[in-house]
Amino acid sequence: MFLFLLALSVSCFNIEQYPPEPQIELISFTFTDTIDGLDNRVLNGTLHFSFVDGDGDIGFDTTSPQQNTIFLEKYQYLNGVVTPTDLLVPLNFYLPKFQTEGNRKTLKGEILINDLDEIFPFSGDTILYKFYIIDRAGNTSNIESTGPMVIN
Repeated sequence: MFLFLLALSVSCFNIEQYPPEPQIELISFTFTDTIDGLDNRVLNGTLHFSFVDGDGDIGFDTTSPQQNTIFLEKYQYLNGVVTPTDLLVPLNFYLPKFQTEGNRKTLKGEILINDLDEIFPFSGDTILYKFYIIDRAGNTSNIESTGPMVIN
């Protein structure tokens, strides 16, 4: 009887194992399409996604040179074909170093990027963003996409 209870209690504390490469998943991407004070068309977006990293090495501490961690690429549809756009400013972002709890290395969380302002025009009426993250060891996550978004 004692061995059964011991086995049952050990199985309740099974720690999930994840690979050292980060995994990301889109939660949502929302945008507003407006005109600024100079009569330019501006798309203001908010990207929300979750991540899990098996070795918990996402972001950089304040003593490291600032390095980008999140990378966004913007695409447009031209004649039904998805093509990269020419961005004036790369859409890359820096993340601070995250701390894991206790002896656990795995790091899970959600990231929200507000105010992704883009000034248009662009050729076409449909865009999409692809994004990924890179951890301190240089491991690249899977690539996620917002899916096509029609801009009227």
